[in-house]
Amino acid sequence: MALYAFEVVSQHGNFTSAGEALGLTQSSVSQRIKGLEADLGVVLFKREHRGVSLTNEGLRLLNVVSPAMRQMGYAVGSLIERKSKPRVRISADFAFSTFWLLPRLGYLREEIGEEIEIQILASTVPPGLDDTDCDIQIHVAPKNRIKPDEVLLLEEVVAAVCSPQLLEKIGPIRSATELLKVQLLSLSKPATAEWQTWQGWFDSLGVTGERKRNYISFNNYDMVTQAALSGDGVALGWIGLIDDLLSKGSLVTVTEDLVSSDAGYVMSRSHTNLGPGPELVFAWIAEQVLATSLK
Repeated sequence: MALYAFEVVSQHGNFTSAGEALGLTQSSVSQRIKGLEADLGVVLFKREHRGVSLTNEGLRLLNVVSPAMRQMGYAVGSLIERKSKPRVRISADFAFSTFWLLPRLGYLREEIGEEIEIQILASTVPPGLDDTDCDIQIHVAPKNRIKPDEVLLLEEVVAAVCSPQLLEKIGPIRSATELLKVQLLSLSKPATAEWQTWQGWFDSLGVTGERKRNYISFNNYDMVTQAALSGDGVALGWIGLIDDLLSKGSLVTVTEDLVSSDAGYVMSRSHTNLGPGPELVFAWIAEQVLATSLK
């Protein structure tokens, strides 16, 4: 509280106005500043006839205190806004956000109503374990690490896919080994990401040998899929995410090979947001995935 009083006095230039802003007496503000100066062992203000002004030491302290106070103000304001306007913040990777969440966003809105704000934060990697600002997290993770309060939404099952026009151009692919000769589209993978790569896909099928062409790489899955739709190469397709594109014939599987891994899309939630929104959204997503799997 003394640091806050220090900043307010710096803004007002006298103890009386600062006291009015703080709801304190001039004497109380003066005592707090004297106590702070005693604790720090420096004089922070020059006492003048018409008020006070910062000493060099006071200016140095203000340069440190002001940004911290602004940050605290933003944080408190955000919490107050969050309380007054219910919000659910979902962290999900680009693929799940684009191909699963966004097509269903309208249905989710109908279910939970207009009063709850939905925010989707797409990222290639999940937030840190200590990040409590996201109410729901949906990212690829090992299935053996799923906690009791988490939900496995989709198991990782991956096929090689491309546009039907490209498949007609390159001819039928009789085995996964023949994919080493064609242009492959790759999703750049951060070190902490858990999803399947082309190398892992080939290894799972026992395919060895050198690729004839370098990958064309992208940093999000939407771009990979758009390149595949445009006929630029063969991509890995996650079953459960690209099902609509396959059913419409926009993409086709190149071989019959399906590679499963020990990972999947896992949904977890933070319990710091005490409003009803996160629980409603969490349950809705879980029910939608279950309903889809039963079809």
